[in-house]
Amino acid sequence: MTEDEQMELARAINASGLVLRRYFYQYLFTEGEDECLPALTPPQVEMMIAIHTQGSMTVKQLAQELCVKAPSVSTRVERLVELGLLTREENPADRREVLVRISSKAAEVITELQRRKFQAGVDLVQKIGSKHARMWLEVCTRIQAVLDTRNDKE
Repeated sequence: MTEDEQMELARAINASGLVLRRYFYQYLFTEGEDECLPALTPPQVEMMIAIHTQGSMTVKQLAQELCVKAPSVSTRVERLVELGLLTREENPADRREVLVRISSKAAEVITELQRRKFQAGVDLVQKIGSKHARMWLEVCTRIQAVLDTRNDKE
C-alpha cells in the first residue's frame, strides 16, 4: 500500500469516527427534551459517564481521561455541581485532593443517557444490517487490541 493510500484510509477512518460521534450525540440530545435530561453539553455528558464508570475521580484524573486541561474540567465540574449532578468530597486517602462523584440526582440522568445511547446503537445495527455490524465489531476489536498493546508499552 502506498503512502497516499494509507493517508486516504486514515482520513476516511477519522471521518467515520466523527460521523459516529455526531450520530450518537444527535440521538442523545434530539430524542426529545424532558426533565430527565437537563441542558447538558456533550463534554459534560462525557465527564459524567467517565465519573460514573470509575465511581469517583479527581479533577486531575478527569483531565487525563478526557484529554483536556484541568481548568477546563474544573469549570465543567462546577457547572454540574450547580445542577446537582455531581458532588465533591475530600479524598480520605489524601485530604489535599477532592473526589468528584455522581450525585443521587444524576443516577436517573445517567440511566436515561445509557438507554438512549444503547437505542442509538440498536437503531444503527438495524440500519446497517447484522453482517456489517459484525464486521464493524471485528474491526473495533482489532483496533482495541492494537491500542491496548500500544498502551502497555507506554
